[in-house]
Amino acid sequence: MNFVSVLEGARQFTRDLVQSLKKLMPEVKIKIHEIRVIGTKGTKLLKNRKWQMGKLDPKTIRQFPVLIVDDLVDSGLTLQTLKKEIIRLGAPEVKTAVFIKKYKSHGGPVDFCGIELGLNHKKLAQKGIKDYWLFGYGMDLNGKHRKLDKIGWIEIR
Repeated sequence: MNFVSVLEGARQFTRDLVQSLKKLMPEVKIKIHEIRVIGTKGTKLLKNRKWQMGKLDPKTIRQFPVLIVDDLVDSGLTLQTLKKEIIRLGAPEVKTAVFIKKYKSHGGPVDFCGIELGLNHKKLAQKGIKDYWLFGYGMDLNGKHRKLDKIGWIEIR
């Protein structure tokens, strides 16, 4: 099985998923691919996704199912972009797993989700909040706080 881990945020979640899977099914062979996709700048979500680093081995991708692992799904653009690229490479099956899904109404192709916050843009706007920025457990706030063992947040107004 192929795990495609979206750096940096999903590294910790990927590690924990792999450890749990190996305990449950020690016979399963897992190949981890790490790929960096730039989708944010500071606390601003970017419309376009840019590949910065990482390589998917097409031979391995074509041979085994793929699980894309990401820390958080917000707009869903990163997952959509990655899934489309991995399907183009010929993967026999592509599923997605995220640690946190922020919004109820959108978020792209999520097959497995650890925590679903169910936020609503309209209700946040009524409170004068544009968004919540989450950090900790691999997620960062302007490059900091990834190694926290808990999740924090700030309100974006």
